[in-house]
Amino acid sequence: MKKSILYACAYAGILIFILLLTSCSDDDTEVVVQMPTCTDGIMNGDETGIDCGGTSCQPCTEDPMMLGRRAELYVTNNADGNISKYSITGDSLVTLVTPSTAAEGIYYDATADVVIQASRSSLQLEAYSPVKSITTGTSVAPAFMGAADLVSPRELAVNGSSYVVADNDANTFFVYEKGDTNFTLTYTVQIPFAVWGITFKGDDLYAVVDKTGDLAVFNNFLANATNGLMRPSKQVTIEGIVRTHGLTYSGSDDTMILTDIGDAANTADDGGFHVISEFSTKFDALSDGDLLPLSEQVRVAGSSTLMGNPIDVAYDSETDAIYVSEVGNGKVLGFTAVGSGGDLTPSFNMDLPSASSLVFSSDETDGDIGTSSSNMSSRLYTTNNANGNINVYDNMGLLTKTITSNSSATEGIYYDGLNDAIIQASRSELMAQYYSGFSLITDLATVSADFSGSAELMSPREIAVFGNKVVVSDNGENEFYVYTYDGSNLTLLNTLQVGFNVWGITFMGNDLLAVVDNSSDLAVFPNFLSSYTADGMITAEKKITIEGIVRTHGIDYSESDDVLVMTDIGDAADANTDGGFHIIENFTAKLADLSTGGTLASMNQIRIAGPSTQMGNPIDVAYDHKTKSVFIAEVGNGKILGFSNVLNSSGDIAPSFSNDLMSASSLYLYNN
Repeated sequence: MKKSILYACAYAGILIFILLLTSCSDDDTEVVVQMPTCTDGIMNGDETGIDCGGTSCQPCTEDPMMLGRRAELYVTNNADGNISKYSITGDSLVTLVTPSTAAEGIYYDATADVVIQASRSSLQLEAYSPVKSITTGTSVAPAFMGAADLVSPRELAVNGSSYVVADNDANTFFVYEKGDTNFTLTYTVQIPFAVWGITFKGDDLYAVVDKTGDLAVFNNFLANATNGLMRPSKQVTIEGIVRTHGLTYSGSDDTMILTDIGDAANTADDGGFHVISEFSTKFDALSDGDLLPLSEQVRVAGSSTLMGNPIDVAYDSETDAIYVSEVGNGKVLGFTAVGSGGDLTPSFNMDLPSASSLVFSSDETDGDIGTSSSNMSSRLYTTNNANGNINVYDNMGLLTKTITSNSSATEGIYYDGLNDAIIQASRSELMAQYYSGFSLITDLATVSADFSGSAELMSPREIAVFGNKVVVSDNGENEFYVYTYDGSNLTLLNTLQVGFNVWGITFMGNDLLAVVDNSSDLAVFPNFLSSYTADGMITAEKKITIEGIVRTHGIDYSESDDVLVMTDIGDAADANTDGGFHIIENFTAKLADLSTGGTLASMNQIRIAGPSTQMGNPIDVAYDHKTKSVFIAEVGNGKILGFSNVLNSSGDIAPSFSNDLMSASSLYLYNN
């Protein structure tokens, strides 16, 4: 049970006062006695470590369950490398003077009474022990340390005896095993993005994607760790965050907290943090590349918070208190009663120049890393233009159910795992449709849409969804229709003319990628939803040619693997034999290397095509980063096809499965 610590004056202070009075004679001069208290945050009795916590003063609390509660905050800094130990319940500060001159990444093991920090000056892990008996200002030497393996350490995450350091110079996780008197480097894991904050949730390692608002997870990290490149199991965007740095997780509360430093150039007042309660339910429901809407979070930010560059965060699940190391303003801040968030004033405010990492430690919260994610799945949702049915397959190609919708022809489909809903673009009804409670609908059921947009479409082909925004590409008008949806409405926000024939679209983070129909070109619209908010003509910032494609239709991007897949229908008159698809690995770097009008050479792609593939007119595509598989909606031959191990394949290969589906049109892979 969570308790609030309420201080009351200890009876020992009163007894001392009475004894002092009775010992004075009438001839004594007047003596002014400062009574020990529990309310001034000052150790004015014989306390050691916390206010009113000494031998002659009972611990200050109304709650016997909380007598003498240890609640400590350990903080590193990049100004002098010292460790600041704050007693939250006693308002005391003990400073450990270390030989480091800068440090970031810290952990306290109460059982062994050892504090470990990642030194940015000596580039190694340092362990200091004992800690409990150290008085403020004491110079301490490491009891033991690791080798100088690090380059630019930022954060530290601990699971048992395994210590992981996030190093943002090399974009590397250094994995150590801690012994009684040593750290042994076991793996050096390269990560395909800029790293900073990390935390364990069970055996899963969560990592912020620096310079973005993204959060990535590496499922069963320690078991899968290896020297070399390791890609995340899933990467999603946390809406509302400009640039994230710190994060922490509480298993008992199932709460994840991330900091937002905002614009790195503004270190004074644009920072904040996001609280995600019921984190497992929300995060696990998202598919790779999805967005967690701001409506599912609580944001604390504003001038009153004193946050400009909150670099790290810690959490006390007993009191729901959130602590932040604010490097921009040189402070350690605490927030209680966060509620619905907003521009809150900190309840804990301590000056600490160059505050960097911090960790909260108490008997109730230590080791509270929770459990790993489970019940992960991959499901393929497909549409067709023959009867409008929705077919659902597992990732092995097994048909699990067929649902009859109130559309007789459909193209464009998406499954919203957070709301358990299907969104599709009906070509018969010329509108976007929303079907809720989809996982509960049984095989062969007939359902009607819960709600729909207006019948404003002409020839919808594909849809792309990011958060609660739906984009429909309409090749009857060469337009993008942009909708927003909630639990009861699909509302048209704007209509955008693009100046070319449209078909397949997909989001790559905030950017929209669109195939240019009747060509082999790819168009890029950066920050699509925020850049184009008014009706009218828009122009792609970049348009490139994909060498080897005759005519492209379908497209899909994997956030975790950084892989783009595009289909090639070849000659539209040959619907049976000349189709294929192209795979582009490390796509973001290759795209960045090309200027608009440039060509991505065939040597930088994988092409799969030929008579054995059964592809003549592959109209849509999905990529499974977990199994490195590609799924195809083959309209020419009326099939749903699956191809395994595609990153190590090329040319004329047979599909791993082939299911008949007349007039197969769109497909979407839900991959949480």
